[in-house]
Amino acid sequence: MNEFWDDLWKRERAFLSSGGGEYRHDASFVAVSTLAGQYYCEYKAENEYAFGEVPTEAKEAGTALHDELIPTKEITEAEFVELVGKKEPSYAVLNVWGSVGGLRMVGTPDHIVWSAGKPLWLVELKTTKGDPGSLWEDQESQVRVYGLLLDVMGLDCSKLGLALARVRADGLDAERRREWITEVSSALLKGATKEMEKRYGGSLKVHLFRHDRRAAVRAVTAKAGYWLREREPTSSTSVGKCRACEYADKCVKSLVRVSDRERRPV
Repeated sequence: MNEFWDDLWKRERAFLSSGGGEYRHDASFVAVSTLAGQYYCEYKAENEYAFGEVPTEAKEAGTALHDELIPTKEITEAEFVELVGKKEPSYAVLNVWGSVGGLRMVGTPDHIVWSAGKPLWLVELKTTKGDPGSLWEDQESQVRVYGLLLDVMGLDCSKLGLALARVRADGLDAERRREWITEVSSALLKGATKEMEKRYGGSLKVHLFRHDRRAAVRAVTAKAGYWLREREPTSSTSVGKCRACEYADKCVKSLVRVSDRERRPV
């Protein structure tokens, strides 16, 4: 077991030292979250590079809640190997990386449940003010690509399940927040997520998928052309997305500003 992990750490260091900024925006790697964001709107990804990240009250509140629900503590590589090698299920996050569809990608999932060195569940958390039952393509793609990279890294993903948990902040009291990650992990292991959702009274939905390498590869290759400079970015055709986007007043493709101009009297 230690030999496998020693080799993995070695390959990771070699991977991260590779690349020469050959992708769009002179990037050497593409973050999984950024690639997933292309499913929302590629011009939003374009604008993030052009203007930098724009802080919003919703982002800050979501990050704060996220940190409450999934607290993290740094451990050493040796401690990680010992923890995930136990037969009894354990929880530990692992950076993921690998090349797919001509792209070198990196990312960090929110949560992984392990047993005997194998990932059993990969969990991604999304906070929302709306209906947690909605399933968005960008969010599903993100969790699928995280699972794909675990596979590409050489981990045994034969039993890997993927969970996209969408939760509303207004449905979680302080006690539930402290126990949330343990509760959702236990529910996944017992196959009891429906029962957990009932306890949360509509404030939580856990969308479940099985790891599907081919589906995840398709999610990457559909967006790789943008980074490989094979095509220009595409924009969303949704006024609602443009209206919610923090770059609406800067974006050359913003439907909100176009609509507003067209409604003005001449």
